Amino acid sequence: MTVKKRITLLVAASGLLASLLFSVVIFYELIEQPFDLLDTELKEEADRAFDTIEKLGQGAGEDAIHAALQKVVSPWPNWLKIYEKDSGRVLYESKLASLIELPGVEHGSTAIVKAVVPPDRIDIGQGLSPEVPFRVRGFSDTLFGVELEMQIGLPMIKLKEEIQELILGIVGGLTLSSLALILISHFVAGRILRPIGVMGGLAHDISEKNLDVRIPVGSGSDEFNELAKTINRMLDRLQYSFVRQRDFLFDTSHELKTPLTTMRLAVGEILSSEDMDSLPPLSRENLLRLNDQVLRMERLVKDLLNLSSLETLTTIEPKVVSMTGLLSSLVSEYRYLADSQNIRMNVHLPSELLIQGEHEMLHRAFSNILDNALKYNVRGGRVDVAAEAGDVDLTITVANTGPGVTKSEIPKVFQQFYRAEKSRSTEYGGSGLGLAMVKRIVELHGGSVGFDSDVGRLTTVTIRLPLKQ
Repeated sequence: MTVKKRITLLVAASGLLASLLFSVVIFYELIEQPFDLLDTELKEEADRAFDTIEKLGQGAGEDAIHAALQKVVSPWPNWLKIYEKDSGRVLYESKLASLIELPGVEHGSTAIVKAVVPPDRIDIGQGLSPEVPFRVRGFSDTLFGVELEMQIGLPMIKLKEEIQELILGIVGGLTLSSLALILISHFVAGRILRPIGVMGGLAHDISEKNLDVRIPVGSGSDEFNELAKTINRMLDRLQYSFVRQRDFLFDTSHELKTPLTTMRLAVGEILSSEDMDSLPPLSRENLLRLNDQVLRMERLVKDLLNLSSLETLTTIEPKVVSMTGLLSSLVSEYRYLADSQNIRMNVHLPSELLIQGEHEMLHRAFSNILDNALKYNVRGGRVDVAAEAGDVDLTITVANTGPGVTKSEIPKVFQQFYRAEKSRSTEYGGSGLGLAMVKRIVELHGGSVGFDSDVGRLTTVTIRLPLKQ
């Protein structure tokens, strides 16, 4: 999961939790108010009923109490029952109380009870559901020496509907607020992480070819600017080390060039002298081996100087190059070597392939590829050279029937001094720099190079170069 998604989820979860707590408090307050109003109304009804009984005076009959209560107690749909506590004799019950029975509650207590009220017998707005909730309160009072109990209740059908609507409203509000929080937090996270994205993009584009590029540092002193400064200091150290290494390699190769040339000339003069035949066989063999090693070291130094010069280049001066002519010329040169090893060369080139490039560099690159294709081949094998022009680029493939390279070694073949077949590379004087130079030359031309192989099948080098527009 990305950091942006984590920040989005954390901010959204925090906001949702705060909204949920706030909604619970508001819901509790909103629910308490209607219950308080119901309890107040029930208390007022009970007080009026007791006051009416007290005004009638002791000795009044049940009919008189009933008639008086009918005048003061709110009509339908109140549920009211008054009875003597000791005897249980009912002094008064409302019409609703006569039809349904509710459980009693203690004096001063409040409860929510449910009763089955069939819609076909009593219609109090319950709809199709016969189960109706009631808010019930219990009261008691002593009048004329008699302790009276009162049970009074009100149906909560509308309140139940209002509570359901309130819950739905809160749930809907939380859902909308969650979506809004996710969108807002996603936007905020993007704004917060934008400097990281800019630094990541710049750092991704920095390579050994443009180590002088630095990440811009703002005027503030926040964590992002400190991170940018830290990365820039790291790039300073990398650039210093890289330049020192490159200069050391170039200087060392340049300094070795002169003494190696002197050694080669001296050994060659000895080998061409008339005294060569008078030397013992072991000495002649050692001189010949020394000559081979000096030539090999000269080639290695030359490759190092060429690679160092290529590494310092950032651009080339492109000119029109005919790849058909360049490849045909190289194939003609290497065909003699192929014939000596009984290697067949199959060439398929279109009539005219033009690109913008540097002729000498491209000649060196494809010369290295063809040289490898013949060196690392089997006697009686073949080399296939083909080119195909696409809409925007030119694809050139060189395949050979060599022993192949394992899949694990393919990512390393373009590294400097890497040799997959070290024994054969030593035999043919390979330095492990040929494909590294090929890759650098192709990159300078804005192209790409690929390598595909496996043990026991064709090894193919694929180069793509942009066509001349």
